[in-house]
This record gives sequence, structure tokens and C-alpha cells, in this order.
Amino acid sequence: MNPINWWVNHGTKILGFLQGTIAAVCGVTGIIPDAHLKYYMGAIALLTFWRGFINSQLQPQVKE
Repeated sequence: MNPINWWVNHGTKILGFLQGTIAAVCGVTGIIPDAHLKYYMGAIALLTFWRGFINSQLQPQVKE
């Protein structure tokens, strides 16, 4: 299994899963202070958005 191909096929799912997991774990345990949590979640959301943009650019373009 090639890690790059695996990332290309599943990267957005991984980032989304990590975002939800970090939010749940930190919200329940308080590992990351509430004042800092918004910055962590914002950074992960930004990475997910970028990944979605890259996915849309990798799709074959349909000519009209």
C-alpha cells in the first residue's frame, strides 16, 4: 500500500475524523483550554477546507 495514494483517496475523511475526535475529546476532558480550543479547531477546519479544494481540483473537468 502506497501512503501517498492512500492519502489521496482518504485524506478528507481522515481530517474530518480528526476534527471531530479532537473536539469531542477536548470538550469532555478539558485537555486543551477552552480559550485555545477555537484556534485548534480553526486550524483543522482550514486544513479540511484546503483538502476539499484540492479534491475538487483533482476531479476531471467536464467540457460543456
